[in-house]
Amino acid sequence: MTAQNAQFVTAHNTHLERNHHTFVVRGANYWQAMNLGMSSGPGNRSRVLHDLQQLSSMGINTLRILAASEASQFGQAPDRIRPELTQSPGIYNNDVWEGLDWILAQLPHFNMTACISVGNFWTWSGGAPQYVSWATSTRIPYPVQWDHKHKVFSGGDYDEFLTYTAHFYNNTHAQKWYRTHIRRVLTRTNSVTNVPYRRDPNIMAWELMNEPQYIRGYELELAKWIDDSARLVHALAPMHLVTSGAESKNGAHAFKLMHASPYVTLASCHFWPLNWGYYNATDPTIHSIQESISKMQVFVRNNAQWTCELNKPTVLFEFGLMRDNWGKWGGPLDAYNPRAPVTHRDMFYQAVYKE
Repeated sequence: MTAQNAQFVTAHNTHLERNHHTFVVRGANYWQAMNLGMSSGPGNRSRVLHDLQQLSSMGINTLRILAASEASQFGQAPDRIRPELTQSPGIYNNDVWEGLDWILAQLPHFNMTACISVGNFWTWSGGAPQYVSWATSTRIPYPVQWDHKHKVFSGGDYDEFLTYTAHFYNNTHAQKWYRTHIRRVLTRTNSVTNVPYRRDPNIMAWELMNEPQYIRGYELELAKWIDDSARLVHALAPMHLVTSGAESKNGAHAFKLMHASPYVTLASCHFWPLNWGYYNATDPTIHSIQESISKMQVFVRNNAQWTCELNKPTVLFEFGLMRDNWGKWGGPLDAYNPRAPVTHRDMFYQAVYKE
């Protein structure tokens, strides 16, 4: 391996290396990076530099950022990143592009790499449901979400949303536009550094999608989408790792289906005890958090075992827990109140790091 190639993060059986040394991912999710990196509008480059300095001082060496956001053709959509990178299929906002260029140019100054997601299953960035909406000229059946204006939860049926979005995996137009986006991102030349993205050693990995869902009845379509997409990414950027972005919450069969492709070189998992029904946010006793910790330990150990069977490295890309939501610091939205403590979160995080 040449000295230049050694700058890339590479997979060696179940571990990662960079510059001939073991590379341990100490990461943070910074999904809003490309918008904050803009020179105008919502951009806030001074904040980004402050954040990067703070994260670097904590030992963070990898940021997971988004390089995809899609606008609705039906006007303003709820709870969505704005401005979106893709205004409509093939039409891009250059200011957002340049925000992404800028943030990537800052990473080597802080000894950081990036895991870049080129898609999202969820509506907060448009994502897979927006591709389906474009392809079918239909409105997205949004699942239940918080209505900021009326201070209530509103929306439709979650299963209906999953079924709608699952069509992304096999819709011809959606797949064509998604792959076009992959090509546009990976073949882009950074306007700040003049380095093509696909040749940038500060990019650790490309993530096909944030949390693609394993949906019964669409297993074959999901596996084909992962293999085809990973193959394309590998062809365009052979020095970079490729990960599916899966949560890996559906057991061994689903895990292996979503990571079996030889072009997926890095396994992925997430753990969210509240979202998955393991944690009672209104219970201040020790029992709820203990169950979450026990579930996490089993989850991490299972994923480690399955990854070893595939002889690939894995990264826990997401985990988290809300603030103490016990109605003592202003009501039912304590989870978003900066005055609320993080008693259970601290216990959970300590257990994750120990595991």
